Amino acid sequence: MTIKALIWDLEGVLLKTEDDNLYLTVAKKLNAPYEKVREIFFSDLNDKMDLGEVTQDQFNAYVMDTLQISREKTALLEKVVDEESYIDKDLVRIITKLRRDYKTGLLSNYSKDLRSKIENEWALGSAFDEIIISCEVGVIKPDPAIFSLMLERLGVKAEESVFIDDRIKNIDGAKKMGFHTIFFTNKEQAMEELTRILKG
Repeated sequence: MTIKALIWDLEGVLLKTEDDNLYLTVAKKLNAPYEKVREIFFSDLNDKMDLGEVTQDQFNAYVMDTLQISREKTALLEKVVDEESYIDKDLVRIITKLRRDYKTGLLSNYSKDLRSKIENEWALGSAFDEIIISCEVGVIKPDPAIFSLMLERLGVKAEESVFIDDRIKNIDGAKKMGFHTIFFTNKEQAMEELTRILKG
């Protein structure tokens, strides 16, 4: 079946850090164990933040308390996203160009702070036909409901769509629904796989 839509994850795909690993960057910034930081960002509370059930401030407090670091140093954590994360502008240009021939979607598990960054700081609107943020719809990847919502908004079927993400559980969830998928490890690998899929 002809591919009609390309659906992209944000964090770890478009949103990067110099370490190419958000959790490593946070660990370095807070002088904390990497595995512990990664565990926190894969925790149930992180999911609740992405669902909009807890605030970013509440999650940040949980991070500091769990790592046994004074909350007075929370600003160091906030700087990772505000100052040490960046959008891969080259990839945005590629997606914007692909939008001429395909519908494009951004599908992100994230807190309510994301919308203003997308619209005001990163200006990603020109690259995407639809932007769905988990906290705004009350469901997170890999729940089939959030994938179905994106398909509905784009007006396409799963088998007509390619989903690109850097978390294997999200990839597995999309595969079960019939999506073509790309497990993102780096931009070059992802674009090579995407080119192969689009050529059929």
